[in-house]
Amino acid sequence: MEKKQFHINVLTALIMKDLTMGDVAKELGISASYLSDIVKGNRKGEKHKRRIAEYLGFYYPNQEGEA
Repeated sequence: MEKKQFHINVLTALIMKDLTMGDVAKELGISASYLSDIVKGNRKGEKHKRRIAEYLGFYYPNQEGEA
């Protein structure tokens, strides 16, 4: 998944679920600034991307290129 698409998916899910980045960061046990960097594509954060997607309810392909 491209960085831009992941960013769009996260922002859409936050709006739909009436959550903030802080809410998600707290639930996942990471800082809000680190979460923001992952979402914006400034940090790779691959081990957290799947957790973020699962928590927000959208699909994130695995690292082996699963379609």
